[in-house]
Amino acid sequence: MAAPSPVAVLTRCVRALGGDDRAGQHALTEAVAAAFDEPHHLVVEAPTGSGKSLAYLSAVVASDRVAVIATATLALQDQLWRKDMPLVHEHGGVPFDAAVLKGRSQYLCLARLHAAAGGEALFDERPGPEFAAQLTRLERYAAESETGDAAGLDSVPPSVWRAVSCGPQECPGAARCPDGDACFAERARLQADGARVLIVNHALYLAHLAAGGGVLPHHDVVIFDEGHAVVDVATRALGSEVTPGGLRQLAARVRVAGATGRGVDALFTDADRLEDCLGETDGRVDPTDGRIAEVLAGAAERVAALGSALRRDSTEPRVAQTARLVAARLEALRHLQAPAVGEVAWVEGAERPVLRLAPVDVGPRLAERLFAAQPCVVTSATLGPGARFEPLARRLGLDPDAAASAASGYAALRLGSPFDVRRQALLYVPRTLPDPRQPGWADAAAEELTALVAAAGGRALVLCTSRRSVERFAAALRERAAHPVLAQGDEVNAALLERFAAEETSCLVATRAFWQGVDVPGPACVLVVIDRLPFTRPDDPLEQARRDAVEATGGSAFADVDLPAAALTLAQGAGRLLRRASDRGVVAVLDPRLATAGYRRVLLDALPPMRRTVTREDAVAMLAAAGAAAGAGDGLESGVPVRG
Repeated sequence: MAAPSPVAVLTRCVRALGGDDRAGQHALTEAVAAAFDEPHHLVVEAPTGSGKSLAYLSAVVASDRVAVIATATLALQDQLWRKDMPLVHEHGGVPFDAAVLKGRSQYLCLARLHAAAGGEALFDERPGPEFAAQLTRLERYAAESETGDAAGLDSVPPSVWRAVSCGPQECPGAARCPDGDACFAERARLQADGARVLIVNHALYLAHLAAGGGVLPHHDVVIFDEGHAVVDVATRALGSEVTPGGLRQLAARVRVAGATGRGVDALFTDADRLEDCLGETDGRVDPTDGRIAEVLAGAAERVAALGSALRRDSTEPRVAQTARLVAARLEALRHLQAPAVGEVAWVEGAERPVLRLAPVDVGPRLAERLFAAQPCVVTSATLGPGARFEPLARRLGLDPDAAASAASGYAALRLGSPFDVRRQALLYVPRTLPDPRQPGWADAAAEELTALVAAAGGRALVLCTSRRSVERFAAALRERAAHPVLAQGDEVNAALLERFAAEETSCLVATRAFWQGVDVPGPACVLVVIDRLPFTRPDDPLEQARRDAVEATGGSAFADVDLPAAALTLAQGAGRLLRRASDRGVVAVLDPRLATAGYRRVLLDALPPMRRTVTREDAVAMLAAAGAAAGAGDGLESGVPVRG
C-alpha cells in the first residue's frame, strides 16, 4: 500500500482532533513537502492558530527523509513531543520513530547525584539548605524516570538543579564517567541516533553547527519553528564570553579536583584583575589591545597550565569534568585574544560584567554551514516586514533576489490569520500623547494606561521596553487602579505568568522577556499595552557594529537595521492578544510616532490587520464589549465603530 500524502496525514490528524479543514494549513503542508522534494528553502509566516505544527509534522512523516525540528523554547519543544507528536504517530497513518533531545544540562547527572547522596558534592558550589530537602526527591526521580529530563520535575530551585546537572562544557563523556552506562543524556543521544524525526531546540542545533557537526545525528532536512529567533541564538552560539565569576568558578573547581599551588591563586587574581578592567568600560572594546589584552593573556596562560596539571584520561568525575571545563574556558579566552574579521567585542553588565565576542553578521556562516547542507524551513507566527521577509532572510544568510532553486534562494509564504482579526482586535495609538523622548511623556502615558486598564477591568498585559518603565507603570497602576498588579521581578517569570492567567482581573507589567512565548487566551488578557516603539538602544554595542557595517556598504542604519528589528518585536508584542478564535480586545501603543512618523507604514505592515483608531473612546468601547463578553463567557459579536 502506498504511503498517504502529506495532506492525507494532516486530514487524519485534524479529524482525530475534531477540527475543520483549513486552506492555510493545507497550503503550508504542501509548501513544506515541495521544499523537501524539489528541494529548496522555505520561509513561512503562519500566525497563531494556523496549526503550523501539525502542518509541517504531516509533511515530515509523509516523506522518507530524516528530519530535525528545532524550536526556540523548551516549552514548544515539550509541546511538540508530548502533544503533537503522539497525535501524528497515532492517527497519521505512517509508522515512524521519533525522539526528543535537549542540551546536557537539561538532564539529571547521575555522577553528581550519587556524589551528593554519598555526602560530598563534586564541587563546592553550595546549593543551599534546600538541597538536602530535595535530595530524596531527586534520588526517587532518578530511579523512576526513564528520561531524567528536568521537565519531569516541578519546582526544583535553579541552584539545586545546577548541583545535579552537567553542562556540555563539563561532561567528559560516557567512557570516562563511572555512571556513563546509565547516563540519561547518553541514553537520549542513542535514541536520537535511530529516530527519523528528532525534536531539539535552537541552542542545541546551533551548537551542532558551531562544533562543525557531530552533536546531532545525520539528517536530510531541518525545520526551525519560532524561526525569528534563529539569528540571535546563532550570534550567541558562534561567539564566546568570559566573566570574572567564570574564572573564579574554574579556579575553585581546579582546586577541588586536586590542583594546588600558585597557579590556582594566580587565576583568582586574574579574575579580580579582569573584573577591575571590565568595570572601567561599558560598550565596545578591543580585546587585543591595552590592559584588557594583557589580562586575557595572563588568564589564558594560567588556565592552560592548570589544564596540563590535570589528568585528562581520569575517570574520576571531579577531575574529568574539570578537565573539560578548563578546555572550554581556554577556548573562549583564545577566541577573545584573536577575534576573526567581522567579529565585535563588548562589555555588558555593571554588577557582574561579561566580556562578549560575537559575529556582527551570522548570515555568511549560516549560509555555509546550514543552508548549503540541506533544505531548511523557517517558520514563525511573526517574521517581520517585507513581502518576502527580506530583512530577516538577509540576516539568516538567504538571498531574497535569488530563485528558490538557487543555493541561497528560498520560497516565501505568508498565511492569513485564521481569526477574524478586524472584528476581534483594535489597534489604538493615542496620537495626542507627547513623543516618548519628551519629558512629559511618562506622566501622560501613565494616565492613559490607567484609563485603559480601568476600562478593561484589569485583564492587561503591559509590555515595556525598559526596567525603568516597568517600575514607573507598575507604581502608577498600584496607586490608581483597583486591580491586582504584578510586576516583573516580584517573582520568577513562570510564577508571574501563572498568576496572571489565573487571576482574571490582574495586570502584569513586564519587559521584553514577555514579548514572545506568552500564551494567555481568554478573558485574562483583553488589553495588551506597549509603552513605546521597541527600537534597540542606540548604544547597544552589537547593534552599533551592525549599523556601522551597513553604512560602510552604502546602506541606511535606520532603514536596514533599526526599523526591521523594531517591526518584528512590535509584531511579537501585539501577537500576545489574540490566542484563540474567541479572544477579543485592544492593542494600545502609547507612542504617537506609530500614527505620525513617516516610517510608520513599515511597522504597521508587520502587524496583524487590526482595525485602527487614535481615539480613546473607541478603545474604551471595545474593551467594555470585550469585558462584557468575558463576563458572559462567550465571544464578542458586535463591531465597534472606529474613527480617526
